[in-house]
Amino acid sequence: MEPRWESKPAWWMAKELGNRMGLADYFPWEDYSEVLEYQLEKYGTSLEEMKTKGVLVLDRTYDDLYILDGEEHEFETNTGKIELYSTAFAAAGFDAFPKFTEHPQPPAGFYRLIYGRAPMHTFSRTTNNPNLCDLQDENKLWMNPKTANQWGIVNDQEIWLQNQDGIASSFPIKIRITERIRWDSVYMTHGFGHQSDKLTRAYGRGLSDTEMITKSMIDPETGSTGMRGNFVTFLTEKPTSEEVKA
Repeated sequence: MEPRWESKPAWWMAKELGNRMGLADYFPWEDYSEVLEYQLEKYGTSLEEMKTKGVLVLDRTYDDLYILDGEEHEFETNTGKIELYSTAFAAAGFDAFPKFTEHPQPPAGFYRLIYGRAPMHTFSRTTNNPNLCDLQDENKLWMNPKTANQWGIVNDQEIWLQNQDGIASSFPIKIRITERIRWDSVYMTHGFGHQSDKLTRAYGRGLSDTEMITKSMIDPETGSTGMRGNFVTFLTEKPTSEEVKA
């Protein structure tokens, strides 16, 4: 299919940004096919051949996928061995052997916020797409029947959320009562609750999990972040503008 309107491929956007930032030397080609041709030549093939064959099977240069019985092998560790006790971590002042650290628990009346993906959407980029919007046009909050009974909440009821830092959601979300979620947690699909009214299909549809995530936990060894230490409670009445911006 030919691209519609002024749609451009990602390589064109990157190249044009580079050109306009004075970095044209890093993009010494007119079309990305030149880059592909250059890369494929290194393997003794061409873009034209790949368009015809689709897949090219090459002989392995090294047969080193597995360690054979009796074969000596040195791993890339300080000891050259498989390390259950990491000497590199110990030298850096970290726990050489993993120690259990209990994660934060929700306070009374709050529930752990879990988020995930929908198979028809790509993060928040596609929720305004008319075809994909037909498949899923809003997210719902999964809630365990035990929790729903305690709060007197029914299926498809609209509620608002408020997190542990007092931030209330801009938009409501409908409830899906299901045994597929623990009673102490709630779940929603990521990518909904857009606040731009220019997104005519996605604006105000569902709730943004990002809006509720105001706390991140950082792993000291790897620097990776955990965002499932955020907790929410339920508001059955629309929050004030002050509560949303709290």
